[in-house]
Amino acid sequence: MDLGQLAKKLADTTRLGMNAEVAEKLKMKSEDVVRGQLMAMTDGPRGPLGVYLLAIYVVDDTDLLDAGEIYWWSVTALVDKSNNSSWSPVSGLPAGGPPHKCSSLEWMTNISLKDPPLLAVIPPDEDTAACVVRLAIYDDDGKPADLAAAMAQGLVALSNCKREGLPGATQIITPVRDAIYKSLKAHDDDVLIDEDVTIRRGESGRFGVGFVSSAINSKVRAYYVVKDELHTDTAGPVVLRKGETSRLVFAAEVKRGGRISIFARGGDVECPLFGELNTDRPFAGKVVDDALMQAVTRGIEITGKGAAKAIAFYTPP
Repeated sequence: MDLGQLAKKLADTTRLGMNAEVAEKLKMKSEDVVRGQLMAMTDGPRGPLGVYLLAIYVVDDTDLLDAGEIYWWSVTALVDKSNNSSWSPVSGLPAGGPPHKCSSLEWMTNISLKDPPLLAVIPPDEDTAACVVRLAIYDDDGKPADLAAAMAQGLVALSNCKREGLPGATQIITPVRDAIYKSLKAHDDDVLIDEDVTIRRGESGRFGVGFVSSAINSKVRAYYVVKDELHTDTAGPVVLRKGETSRLVFAAEVKRGGRISIFARGGDVECPLFGELNTDRPFAGKVVDDALMQAVTRGIEITGKGAAKAIAFYTPP
């Protein structure tokens, strides 16, 4: 994704829960202005990092007789080295997905691998120490959840928070989370997960850019990827039928020291370079060495053992 596409996502006033009044409270900017803000934060060869929700696998939908109605939402805060938190429409606003039928031991099919939901944007400056994403996934009970109305309440609560200088991420996440939760009457629903996912800078990993990560428990598994918006190259997604073989080919030249990760959902996928991908191990990643650099020249070969979708990411060193 280039910065223009990212700016379009960040400036989107048609997102769930948004309206003209809420957009004014949040001081939303135009797509052109947001693009300029992203360009201003770009640090030489490093671009801003986008955090994307790739997939949700429901282990236990908590419904005994029927498929669950699963909905999700997220709230983001950035934390600096002094543990002061901040938020901005450019660092990502609360996001969510309305109730969707999904049974136990199934992937949610309403999350697009081609255009995954954006959870956060991390600037490439040295002062940002962590990105905290509150990720909540619930099984709807009773009256269908009006997630649009709940997200509107969450966005209004966010607009009432100071934009920076707050001590700790909870000063932003808690009031927004509570506003969404109360609007949904989520105490009547079954919680699959409702916790903070903290993505830290690390000494050399730069927030795990280029790799897929997960937040899992006994009821649900959520998978996300961190991409450099200027440099991460995406191959796919491709759709595989049972017994079908395909290749994930990067447009960019793969260089030693870069990072490659692959993710697949649906049926099991055979991948000679990264091993079998299945529901217990749907992703894998490696730092590129000389052998891997040569091996991916013609792409990453994958074969579906059942119907599946797969995608791969390459981030240069």
